[in-house]
Amino acid sequence: MKNQFLLLQIEWKKLRRSTILLISVFAVILTAVFVFVADPNRYTEHVGWYMDEVQPWSIFFLLPSITALFGSYLICRETEDDTLKSLRLIPIHPARLTTVKLLLTFLFALVLSLLLFTITCLTELFLHGTALSFPLILRMFLQYLSNGIGVFFAVSPLIAFCAFRKNGQWAALIVTEIYSIGGLFAAISDPYRTYYPIAAIFQFSGYYPATLKNRLLSVMILISCGMFTFFFLWMCQKCKREDPHHILNMI
Repeated sequence: MKNQFLLLQIEWKKLRRSTILLISVFAVILTAVFVFVADPNRYTEHVGWYMDEVQPWSIFFLLPSITALFGSYLICRETEDDTLKSLRLIPIHPARLTTVKLLLTFLFALVLSLLLFTITCLTELFLHGTALSFPLILRMFLQYLSNGIGVFFAVSPLIAFCAFRKNGQWAALIVTEIYSIGGLFAAISDPYRTYYPIAAIFQFSGYYPATLKNRLLSVMILISCGMFTFFFLWMCQKCKREDPHHILNMI
């Protein structure tokens, strides 16, 4: 556990030298501003509508793609920066290092989602003051928190798959954006709303009303995405060749 925490600190220190965090924060702020500017009168008149409306915009167009970019970047950079050979000379298990990178990606998705919650909540407080009730704030907080969790699990297979390709982070960004926009159509009706991972996030978080059965199915879909990710990475680590790209031809 201590070694995992140390690796997490090392990965964080490496990220501080990267611009990807600044770009991500800027994208989150820009999305929140764009949604508000689209219809400011409606958000001013109705309490909680702004916090509610930002969720689908962020999930269909922002959080999945930028999370996939971040996660695949963390894994790709060891190969592209030619540091992978150096890491093999020190006692760091590759599976443990990859797990730490995925954990950092999970935290990244949570932080971005909660940053959106903070921006929207402060905006609602400024617009409506005491009219914004604590139960509403708590419900929105849980939804945004669940969104961050769901986004990570929904895009984790794409992170794992694209991370072993050259410039895989950009492939992950493009593929995930298409995948996310597909969720816009899947969310329109059942059964796609339940089984399509991006759309399943909304039932998992409680944003869309759903029966207990459908909600549990959505949770199982998201968990299955995470299980597939770790299975794929386990296969990659099990194969002891120097070039990981051949794995893509095996699957």
